[in-house]
Amino acid sequence: MLKRHRYSLGLFWLIAIFLLPLPFIQTLSNGLPSIYQSEYRAIYYGTIAYVWMLFAIYLSTKPKWLDRLIGLPEMYMVHGILSIAAIVLSYLHKEGTVSSGWIKTTGDWSFDLLLGLMIYSLVFMAGWLTNRILILKRIKQILEKLFKHELSIWIHRLNIVAVILAFIHVQLIPYVTSIKPFIYLFDVASAVVLSCYLFSKFVKPLTYEQGMLLSNTTIAKNVQELVIRLPRSSHIELLAGDYVFMAFPDYRGLKEMHPFSIANAPNEQQEIVLVIRGDGDFTRYLKKVPVESRVNIDGGFGRYQKFLDDQPKDANIVILAGGIGVTPLLSTIDANLNRNVKVFYTGHRKEDLLYASRFMNWQKKDNFDCHIQVGRFKDGQVLNELPKDWPTNTVFLIGGPSAMMHHWIRLLKNNGAGNGQIYYEEFSW
Repeated sequence: MLKRHRYSLGLFWLIAIFLLPLPFIQTLSNGLPSIYQSEYRAIYYGTIAYVWMLFAIYLSTKPKWLDRLIGLPEMYMVHGILSIAAIVLSYLHKEGTVSSGWIKTTGDWSFDLLLGLMIYSLVFMAGWLTNRILILKRIKQILEKLFKHELSIWIHRLNIVAVILAFIHVQLIPYVTSIKPFIYLFDVASAVVLSCYLFSKFVKPLTYEQGMLLSNTTIAKNVQELVIRLPRSSHIELLAGDYVFMAFPDYRGLKEMHPFSIANAPNEQQEIVLVIRGDGDFTRYLKKVPVESRVNIDGGFGRYQKFLDDQPKDANIVILAGGIGVTPLLSTIDANLNRNVKVFYTGHRKEDLLYASRFMNWQKKDNFDCHIQVGRFKDGQVLNELPKDWPTNTVFLIGGPSAMMHHWIRLLKNNGAGNGQIYYEEFSW
């Protein structure tokens, strides 16, 4: 039977929103002096905001165990939403409490910095938002000529400074530090998250696999194919459909890690193929990188194959892909040719349709059916071609532009598909 619901994602949200702040609120409420009763609610708001910011920072370290469970795009979505919610609660905390001196100063500095960073991040780093609000998308396109992606990453890291200021703010409040169970929990949680963050920024980079660029080829307008060889001793665990974080440490503008999907099924030759469209400053620079350059690789990340493995082995696979979004699905198809696969692949122009020869070879198999065309498929075209038992024995993998993916998700759900039947990864961060 198909898994039609994603219980793990719902449980993750439940833990993030309610369960994590609970012990902090409980220990704090047991020790708050009654003279501050009028400020209780605002104090709780500030506590919840701090816990959510700690969790958002932990998510920014890209824990792989969570990626395989719910997916990194979902983690970054939670990271962004919790951060915004934390700033709202911080404002309510600020307005509902009375303080002075350094207690007030550190609290104000923390809030002002968080608010500024939130506004900046909503434009430059929250693709899940800019993809849906046209005016924000246009502002981003104009300003990113000045604010390069690597600069945005460093600006975003100032969130750590804001949280440290909030930590100092709490340590300066005598009636809070006198509540020993709370302050022990507060200090330990802060230390654990800070340790995880420092480990991810200073220790983890030492463990990145160092590969070599074997080829760098233009395969379509504004699209590069990079073939990278990993060392034979590589410990990277790659699954079909995965993506890796990649950087070229020897070239300016290419030193920060960026995510790119692999277009080939993992092989014994330890070679990975990345297909990358030049949408930003990082990706446009890639065209100039010479072969035999050093490449830092971290991975694998992604849930396409994990999603398939969680479903019955006889379930049909339907793939809906658009343009460059087909990249992770190429390796997924390659690794699952023993199953019934149906593909709907579209591009704005003929030259946007990649690897036509691979699809032609796959089409020779009896259990593979492919529909490729220029211009989007009509709803009826897809629905009429689905397997007859699709509501009960078919899973859907989707890759492409955000608007396209959300269109097909709505259509499938409106026609009876469950959340657990559909999987997609939206690179909007």
